[in-house]
Amino acid sequence: MKKNRSLKHPIYWPVWLGMGILWAVTRLPFSWQIKFGQGLGQLLYLFPSKLKRVTEINIKLCFPKLTAKEQRRLMKKNFSSIGIGLIETAMAWWLPDKRLLKLVEIRGLNYPLQAVTKNKGVILLSPHFFCLEIIGRLVSMQYTFTAMYRPHKKSLIAFIHERFRARYNLSYIPRHKMRTVIDTLSKGQPLWYAYDIDGGVKRSVFAPFFGIPTASLTAVSRLTQLTGATVVPVQYYRREDNKGYQVNFLPTLENFPSEDWQTDATRLNAVLEEAIRNHPEQYIWQYKRFKTRPAGEKRFY
Repeated sequence: MKKNRSLKHPIYWPVWLGMGILWAVTRLPFSWQIKFGQGLGQLLYLFPSKLKRVTEINIKLCFPKLTAKEQRRLMKKNFSSIGIGLIETAMAWWLPDKRLLKLVEIRGLNYPLQAVTKNKGVILLSPHFFCLEIIGRLVSMQYTFTAMYRPHKKSLIAFIHERFRARYNLSYIPRHKMRTVIDTLSKGQPLWYAYDIDGGVKRSVFAPFFGIPTASLTAVSRLTQLTGATVVPVQYYRREDNKGYQVNFLPTLENFPSEDWQTDATRLNAVLEEAIRNHPEQYIWQYKRFKTRPAGEKRFY
């Protein structure tokens, strides 16, 4: 109770006001919500910020063949996606199933279902897109799975996540609780894993991602070895007409894991890169994906 009372401190009132505004926006028609989010993102784009700087660096690194003008255009679209993603998160928390079901088309669900029938766990491998929160809600209405997540360091944000994610049928496991993750997969259950995380040198190998040596976690290889789980890539996007969402489950990765973790990481990064290149404007380029560098290499950020 003491923790909850502290969140009522006046310093947090602007946040609660913002939450109220987001709730009000979710009462609008879907197309209006998207336009509101676009405007919010473009407003954010107008001001210098660390997020803008990191975005600029990442896009230049990953799309060196684009002209400066094309890179700025992609960056501007990406900031529109930031604003839309905020609205999509609010939609995931507050809208009833009947308003959401008509917004999604899911293909390839037979791939993870087949793995479960063989009493094997499934790692649903994906990148981080801004619409991840609402995609989790949409998929959970048709398919039961558990998602790994990183608890937020700020108590208010952690409280909000815990409070509103509990409102719908989706289980979460903090990513540091690996024993729980192993138990989940060993019981033949599906686990959603957004793999594009910089976990530092100790838990990673360097594998190419957009042609850049990138610290890539070995956890997926370890988990599949320990549990016998299979890996099913997932691609998901906001449709280009902004009228809903597309989720594609792809065929299970064959002959995975190999005997070499770097080979595995290269393969997993290629799967994520393919998904990102389809809709780069929706990817979270604000994350310092290339923060950890090989010994002696200059830092990007």
